[in-house]
Amino acid sequence: MEQRKLGAENYEVAASFRRTMGGTVPSLKVIRLSDKRVIYPFLGCPDMPLCEDPESAKNFAEVYGLQLVNGDIAVPE
Repeated sequence: MEQRKLGAENYEVAASFRRTMGGTVPSLKVIRLSDKRVIYPFLGCPDMPLCEDPESAKNFAEVYGLQLVNGDIAVPE
């Protein structure tokens, strides 16, 4: 029998960054593994902010991803 993952281990958070002409932008994808639902990005999601450097962009994406995971755990769709 398949064991269900609970809590944050039920999510995959892929945080990175991409360089653009204007600077460095965080890149994020959050997936709930139990049903393969993409939590982020979603249609109409806000744009990621322009960051000073790749490290701060990746840090922003990681923190934002964890906030989304915690929010989905608290109030799943």
